[in-house]
Amino acid sequence: MQVDLSFFPWGSCRSPAALVLSGAGWNTLEQPVLVGVLRHPQRGHYLIDTGTHPRLWQQNWSTRLFLWLARMHIPAGPPPVPILSGIFLSHFHFDHAAGLLDFPDLPVVTSRAGYAWGRQPAGRLSGWCNSLMPADLERRATWVEDLPQRQCGPVSGGDLFGDGSVLTVSLPGHAVGQHGLLCQTERGRVFFVADAAAHSQVLIGNAKQRLPCLIASDRPAERRTRAFLRGLRNWCTMVPSHCPVAYSGWDCPKG
Repeated sequence: MQVDLSFFPWGSCRSPAALVLSGAGWNTLEQPVLVGVLRHPQRGHYLIDTGTHPRLWQQNWSTRLFLWLARMHIPAGPPPVPILSGIFLSHFHFDHAAGLLDFPDLPVVTSRAGYAWGRQPAGRLSGWCNSLMPADLERRATWVEDLPQRQCGPVSGGDLFGDGSVLTVSLPGHAVGQHGLLCQTERGRVFFVADAAAHSQVLIGNAKQRLPCLIASDRPAERRTRAFLRGLRNWCTMVPSHCPVAYSGWDCPKG
């Protein structure tokens, strides 16, 4: 079984490249906030993360300060997507989860550990915005930790649809509970790795990242995850959430 994938930016941030990648210079690097649409031939369309949302400007002062410092561009509303069967949320940082309130009643596939962490004081200081979370999220959630496990080559993960077409893969380090999606497509294996790396060159080249390492919730785990993903560079195509070249060639989905 194969699925179709589309990625497109729904928001972006701008910062000196040297803050993201060592040796990159001080020219401005614009990084997209990617969202995706996954189409399963039998289970319908799933939104991959929700991107940014104008309601972020209504959050607390620390969130607004971050948006200003990151020179964040935020589109006017939720991303244009087809009729959805569900949402996959890689982790609970606000640039990935800000649009959840625009999709009431939809099932949400995400991490129980990440959700529990976000509700703690440490989580609320690290990218979680309580007012962006639907009150009924627990009722609607399918926890990735409960999915049956399946092996695909060197990668193991939760079998989302029960047919091996999509695996939810633990990518610890950046945020508690972060998971990516390994998808079987007509283009081959495509691995959405969320924020496990700030740029494709961290995974397929020898670039070292700076600020993303400093803000990781678990730095040793983050290094282990990057080493694991680098070992897959010739095995699959990897798509980080904020890489300006990662979605090159992907078509924006039609509504």
